[in-house]
Amino acid sequence: MDIPNTIIGTIFFLVLIAPIVIVNKRILKRRQQFVNKINEFAAEDQKKVIEFDTWTDNTIIGISDDNQMLYFLRNTADYNLKTKVAISDIKYCFIKEDKESNRINALEFVIELNSSKDSIVLEFFKVDNKNFIIGEEMRIAKKWNTKLVEGIPKSKVLLYSF
Repeated sequence: MDIPNTIIGTIFFLVLIAPIVIVNKRILKRRQQFVNKINEFAAEDQKKVIEFDTWTDNTIIGISDDNQMLYFLRNTADYNLKTKVAISDIKYCFIKEDKESNRINALEFVIELNSSKDSIVLEFFKVDNKNFIIGEEMRIAKKWNTKLVEGIPKSKVLLYSF
């Protein structure tokens, strides 16, 4: 057994790998706190969020276990939103991109409601000094857009033959 190589390997592990593990644990802890926040928000309606997506450890979107409510929380330095939407009240939803020379500056998820002329705009991404490259936000926005569009009741088409 080579003791100097073992000592060097241990020091190498502590110097390079341990900080990565510590940072990942902090991120996971922060995300778990966000999951707890969205479940506390859903508990106000006697619901529980079981399907959700979280990104940049400050944003989460989720749907209640009975597929009746959509919950969204985002807490950044310049944007703070905590909202819920009844799935049955969604008329249409789409993804809105703010592009400048093939670079996305902002990504929003827009929900139009049956009960209001106003739209609900959920900010998924915005370029700032901390976030300047879009990551998982586009994939998550497309996933939720597909999920909600499929859940919107289609208008009944009546066919008559004369």
